[in-house]
Amino acid sequence: MENQNILSLKNIKKYIGLRELFSDASFNVHERDKIAIVGQNGKGKTTLLKIILGAVEFDEGEIDKSKSLRIGYLSQNSDFADLENTLEEEILSADDSMYEIIKRKTEIENLLESAEGEKLEQILKDYEDIVEKYETRNGYEYEAGTEKTLRDFRFKDKDFARKVKSLSGGEKTRLGLAKLALQDPDLLILDEPTNHLDLETIVWLENFLFEWSKAIVLVSHDRYFLDKVCDKTFEIYNGKIRKFHTNYSGYLEERDKIMEIEEEQYSRQQKYLGKQEKFIEKFRYKPTKSSAVQSRIKMLDKIEKVEKPEDDTKQMRINYNIKNRLPSRVMDMEDIIVSHGDKLLVEIGGKIEIYNDAKIGIIGSNGAGKTSFIKTMMQKAEERNGVEFAHKIRIGYYAQSHENLDYKKDILENIREVCDLSDEKIRNALGCLLFTGDDVYKKVADLSGGEKAKVSIAKLILGESNFLILDEPTNHLDIESRQAMVNFLKTFDGPIMLISHDRFVLNEVCNQIWEIKYQKLNRILGNYDRYADMMKGY
Repeated sequence: MENQNILSLKNIKKYIGLRELFSDASFNVHERDKIAIVGQNGKGKTTLLKIILGAVEFDEGEIDKSKSLRIGYLSQNSDFADLENTLEEEILSADDSMYEIIKRKTEIENLLESAEGEKLEQILKDYEDIVEKYETRNGYEYEAGTEKTLRDFRFKDKDFARKVKSLSGGEKTRLGLAKLALQDPDLLILDEPTNHLDLETIVWLENFLFEWSKAIVLVSHDRYFLDKVCDKTFEIYNGKIRKFHTNYSGYLEERDKIMEIEEEQYSRQQKYLGKQEKFIEKFRYKPTKSSAVQSRIKMLDKIEKVEKPEDDTKQMRINYNIKNRLPSRVMDMEDIIVSHGDKLLVEIGGKIEIYNDAKIGIIGSNGAGKTSFIKTMMQKAEERNGVEFAHKIRIGYYAQSHENLDYKKDILENIREVCDLSDEKIRNALGCLLFTGDDVYKKVADLSGGEKAKVSIAKLILGESNFLILDEPTNHLDIESRQAMVNFLKTFDGPIMLISHDRFVLNEVCNQIWEIKYQKLNRILGNYDRYADMMKGY
């Protein structure tokens, strides 16, 4: 069956102020494509989606769409008709004109209850007219279909009367997708659809999009999600679009090969240019060589320069030797109860011992009590009430509010506060977190949420902490920064306990998974993939 083209971007050029964001962005979308748009933060991923939607203008180029193309868009902050709507009202608004007919029909039905005489006759006539419109538009089937869709998207009948404003981030995403599914668009555009979702909902969303039979273009920082959903990866690179007909993991492999070739080409050309420029400089003022010099100058002007490849994979190994300075057993906990007010969240019976090589990933649905668990654990350790750390332990706690940062100081000054490393070593370490050049002199107050997260964790690791407890350390980070954070955490050879919904982090960093579910703590030895394999049998 032919996979027809439904959308084309041709030679799109876009400026943000004086900065050129896109110089020649071109690609096609076919009717069953599932495309991931990738690239570092600030490269224009969301802007590109908005250009497709027509919400942002571009400076040059053209966009061709099939005339009947219907686009459904789920933004980072799902847009709803009215946050005061109930779920039932909001899902009905998926079809604006149908929703107005239903609302008018309901209004008239309410008026009929108290109307009399001539007023009643007029209302009955109005009711007859609106019912005719309602039936012509198959209103009964539409309302039944909206209720079924809510159930398909994991809402219970008792949820139908809840107001949209009461929903969690994950529930809002599901409701937004339910509305889009009813609209049956030819192209789904999704911007960070996994934001605020717990693991269970992310896996559900993956399966939903995997089964979706029409085109998808999306931006996400979740590598597992991209691998499951997308079969093409389009990278924004130097203002252009590089197209890879594979999922994200395949793209990384192909990109690395291309990077090697480009680095070799760049290095070879730089050597050649250097040699020619050295000749020109040496003989520039020799009359007998003037002809040769001018010839080489003209030749260099005509040479198409190979651009220096962008490299976001810088890594280093920091030799902490923490593990050798710690006792074998670093923490004990016994008979712990975690609650929020009167609500029981987690009950742990018996004794748990944690050793110095532990890298523990804590998972669970939103509201299960993950953050409450680690806060209670630290509080009980202070009270010596069921939790005890070994005497040499110095906890480094990362909360998403970044309490350990001095917002008035720059990045370099913040790190100097906690370690006696040379500036060169600090800059090398920060370079691994993609802070390069003059970035280290940025004031913390001016940083993005993701940049603050990276500085906060660098401050913990480069300081005196020898046991890291981290609450969602990769929130707000793009894929490259998440990889950098993983590399950084893997250099830390002390124990780590972290909360995350990012399966890549859980897989690469952790050797134990602790799941909080049904008010119990289930412990599995191994990384996330081992946990997922074990859960397949349940």
